[in-house]
Amino acid sequence: MELFAHTMFPLAAIGYSLVYLLGGGGLGGAVLIFIVAKMLGD
Repeated sequence: MELFAHTMFPLAAIGYSLVYLLGGGGLGGAVLIFIVAKMLGD
């Protein structure tokens, strides 16, 4: 179960970034969101 949790957090971070990009955001903002989400997830 712990391995599953460690696998899902990076995918969630990527998902947030993709939603931002698809919503019209820029690449820099998507990278920033990815980094923040990764820091909060781990």
